[in-house]
Amino acid sequence: MRNRSAALLLFLFVLAASSCSRKPKRAFPLVQKYTTQAGDLFYFRPRDGQFVLLERRKALAVAVAPEPDIEAYSYDDQITVGQPQGDMLHSRVFIEKIGAQQALAITADGRTLAGGDANGIVTLWGIPTGNLTLHLDVPASILCLAFSPDGNWLAIGLAKPAGEPADTVWLYEIHAHGPHRSFGRTAVPALAWSPDGRWLAAGLDDGSVLLSESGADREPQRIALSTSPVTALDFHPSGQFLVSAHADKRVLLSKLPTGERCFTFEPALPPNPLFPRVIERVAFDRNGVRLAAAYAEGDFRIWDSSALLQ
Repeated sequence: MRNRSAALLLFLFVLAASSCSRKPKRAFPLVQKYTTQAGDLFYFRPRDGQFVLLERRKALAVAVAPEPDIEAYSYDDQITVGQPQGDMLHSRVFIEKIGAQQALAITADGRTLAGGDANGIVTLWGIPTGNLTLHLDVPASILCLAFSPDGNWLAIGLAKPAGEPADTVWLYEIHAHGPHRSFGRTAVPALAWSPDGRWLAAGLDDGSVLLSESGADREPQRIALSTSPVTALDFHPSGQFLVSAHADKRVLLSKLPTGERCFTFEPALPPNPLFPRVIERVAFDRNGVRLAAAYAEGDFRIWDSSALLQ
């Protein structure tokens, strides 16, 4: 009887293994590839469904509000803003005689611009007027900034402080004029909000991601993705998947909230030490059927990601 039970268990195990092996694997074919200038970026433009290339022009940081099509660039001592005038994009000096802003973010409505510098100073301006609306001091150099989709929250990613331990992710509630919460003890090179604004993903220098629910006081969930630092993040429009770019030039697709690996886009070329960020940006289009990545040395790729909708 015992032998018959063991044989039955072995049969069921083999049957389960064979059924998993027959499960079709997702495919993400490369559909477009461009060679660009080193450091050029892109953004997704909803009105015509296109990924639009941005010439970085030696800017330290770039931020875009696709609708109404406002572009902001930071340089060593100024910020410029481009706004549509008729069929042309008119560029003007927005702020002069300002310290270098190494991170920029802009609200979806194009009305508020945030800049962060190496001294831990975050500044918000009203784009229509250029007036300063908020000034924040945080305990370390600013690596990245991200507004929530509704513009009510600003997420701030910090370098790891050199002195006493301090949190490296700050969530600031704009309209309440006060910090809401902070967490994390590892440098944060990348931030991304889910399309509904419920979740914030913070990509860490140790290759993991902290997933936090906005407005909640619970500890963020830690998802171990890689041992290579995160350089860029984006949520799938469904909110069920996260794409992360890493310093080893791999792009990972993971299922939320578990972090289960769905696919790995292997690099065509090894990392280039001249471009430490390696991958500047990753993004899905509005429907989640295309995924784009901008490599720092000037390679821009788009994959078919429609398999995630199946």
